[in-house]
Amino acid sequence: MTALFQEVLPRTVASFEKRPQQLVMATEISKALESSDHLIIEAPTGVGKSLAYLVPALLFATGAHRSGIISTHTRNLQEQLLRKDLPVVRAALKIPFEAAVLKGRRNYLCPARLMSVLASPGALFDQEGERQLAALQAWAASTPDGEIDHLDFAVRPDVWEMVCSEPGVCSGSSCGARCFHRRAYERARRADLVIMNHALYFALFAAEEGEDRAGFENAFVIFDEAHTLEAVASAGSRVSRSGLLRQLQHLYDPRTRRGVLARTKPGGRTAAGRALRAAGAFWESVRALAGQRPNAHRAGDSLLVRLRHPLLSPTTLEPVFAELHEMLLRMTEASAEPALQKELAVARRQLRETELRLADLLDCADPGATYWVEWHTRPRSAIALCSAPIDVGQTMQERVFRDGIPVILTSASLAVGGDLRYYSRRIGAGATPTLVLDSPFDHRRQMRIALPRGCPDPHDPTYLDSIPGWILESIRRSRGRALVLFTSAVSMHAAAEALSAALAAEGIHLLVQGIGAQRDQLLEEFRRDASSVLFGLDSFWFGVDVSGKALEHVIIVRLPFPVPAHPVIEARLEAIRSEGGHPFLEYMLPEAVLKLRQGVGRLIRSATDRGMVTILDSRILKKSYGRVFLASLPHCPVELWTPGSDPEEIDTAIW
Repeated sequence: MTALFQEVLPRTVASFEKRPQQLVMATEISKALESSDHLIIEAPTGVGKSLAYLVPALLFATGAHRSGIISTHTRNLQEQLLRKDLPVVRAALKIPFEAAVLKGRRNYLCPARLMSVLASPGALFDQEGERQLAALQAWAASTPDGEIDHLDFAVRPDVWEMVCSEPGVCSGSSCGARCFHRRAYERARRADLVIMNHALYFALFAAEEGEDRAGFENAFVIFDEAHTLEAVASAGSRVSRSGLLRQLQHLYDPRTRRGVLARTKPGGRTAAGRALRAAGAFWESVRALAGQRPNAHRAGDSLLVRLRHPLLSPTTLEPVFAELHEMLLRMTEASAEPALQKELAVARRQLRETELRLADLLDCADPGATYWVEWHTRPRSAIALCSAPIDVGQTMQERVFRDGIPVILTSASLAVGGDLRYYSRRIGAGATPTLVLDSPFDHRRQMRIALPRGCPDPHDPTYLDSIPGWILESIRRSRGRALVLFTSAVSMHAAAEALSAALAAEGIHLLVQGIGAQRDQLLEEFRRDASSVLFGLDSFWFGVDVSGKALEHVIIVRLPFPVPAHPVIEARLEAIRSEGGHPFLEYMLPEAVLKLRQGVGRLIRSATDRGMVTILDSRILKKSYGRVFLASLPHCPVELWTPGSDPEEIDTAIW
C-alpha cells in the first residue's frame, strides 16, 4: 500500500499530492477488509478519501474474488467516482476490474410499458404528454442504459411514472434484451465494485428476501458521506393527499377523462370515481381532526401534529377501495390484452401497498416509531400522514453491521470534540473501531473564526429585527463572496427581503435558495459571480464544494440545534429522558455540533483557499456549551468583533 501511494500514484497522476493521512486511511481500510472487521473513519476535506478507499477496495475485491458496494448520499459523488477517480485507480493498479453504477428500479425506462402507453394514444395524457412520449420513444431507440438522469430533455413526473420499470410488469420476459433494469442489475452483479446511494442500499436490505437484493448479500460495503446514514435509514413511511389522489387519477380522472381505465367498460371508471371522492373526504377529515389537536407545531409554511393515539379509522375508504380492488381483479382476468393485464396488476399492487401504509399510519401501533400529520398552509391542499423510527441503531446493527461482512464508514464530519462515540451509538455500530484523521490543511494560516460582540440572543425579542443588520455588516467584511447559512426559511426570506436593496446598491448579487433557480444552478451562478452572496438552508450546509475567491466567507446565522418540537426529535428526546439521560447533552448538543462542522467545512476546500467563518449567535460566547462548539472546529485564530471596530483576537484555550 505504501508503494502505491508514495511511488505509483505520483507517477500516474500529475497533480497527485502525497498526504500521510491518505496513506494511513488506505492502510487501515485494507486491514479491516482483510480481517472482515468494521471501521469508522473521519477523513477531513483534502485527505483524498475517495482514492484512500477505492484502492484497497479494488485490491481486496479482485484478490479475494468478493464484490463490494460503494454507497454515497449524492449523485454528484457517484459521478465523480465513476468518471474521475476510478480511471485514476485503473491506470495505477493496472489490474482488470469492473465497476457499475446501480440506481433504483424506477430510474430505468421500461420498453414494454412505453409500447403499451403508445398503443393507447390520447387515453392517458394531454397533447404535451403525448409529445413527451414520442420523444421518449425516439430516445429509447438510442440510449444504452435507459436512465432518466441521462435524458436530454425534461419529462413530466406523471409521464415517467407510466413508462418506468415496475415490479410485476417490467421483466426480461416482457422487455426482452432491451430490459434496461435487468441489464443494469446483471452488470452490477458481475462487477467488482457497485456504486449506489444510501437510499437504494437500505431499500435492497429492508426485506429479508427480494429479487433486486439477490447477488449483493455478501458484498462488503463502504459508506461515503456517512454523516447522512441515520437520516436516510430513518426516512420512515408517508402517504400524502396528492400522492393518493394521483394514484387514483392514474386509473381514471373524471375531469380529464383519461387514465388506464379510459377505454374499458364504465364499471371500473365509476368505481375509481367513487374512490377518488372518498379519498378527498378522508383527507378533509384528517385535516379537521388534526386541527383540533392542541399540540400543533409550526415549521415555516407547515404545521406538524404528533399523533400519540389513533387519529381515525380508514373505514370511509375501505368499502370503496374493496369495490375498486374487486373491479380491477375482474377486469384483469377478463382482459385479452397482456399489457393492460399487467398495468391493472401494478395498479392493484400499488393501491394495496398504500392501503397497508395508511392503516399503519392511522393505527399508530408501533411503539418504536413516532407518527404525525403534516400539512402546508400554502398550498392548503398539501397534507400527509407520516411516521419514522425513533431509533435506527438496532435496525442498522442487524442489517448493516453483520458478522463476516466488513463495513467501512467515512465522512469529513463525524466526531464531536474529536470523539466518534456519539456517532457510533446513533447508528448502532457498537464497539466498532474508529479513526479520526488530522486535516491536511493549515487552518491556523488559512482561516479565522469571527464571533459577534453585542449581537442579541436568538431568544431575544429584538433578534429577528436586528439580525439582517449583522448579516449585512458581516458580508461587507468580505465584500460579498459569502455563503450565508440559515436554519429557518422564515428568517432567510425576511433577511433577503430586508437586505436585497442594500446589497444591490453595493454591487453584490443576492442569490436565495428556492427563488428563481434550482440548487445546482444557484451554485453554478455563485461560482461564476465573485461578487455574489448565497443564502441557503439545510441542503447547503453540506455537499457544497466551491473553491477559490468565489467563497471566502461562511456566515452561520444561528447555531443549528434540532427543532425540539418536531415529532421525531421530540420522541427521541423523550426516549433519552425515559432512560435517565440528559436530552440536551446527549442529543441536541452533539447534533448541533455535527451540523455546525458541516457548515464550517464549506469554507476551506483546498490548500490555497483562504477565508473567514462568522457565527452570528451570541450563545457561543455566553453559554458554557459554546466551548464544545469551538473545540470541535478547526484550530485557527478566533476574534471578537463589532461593526465599526477593529476585531480583537482571543485565546480560546483560556477563555
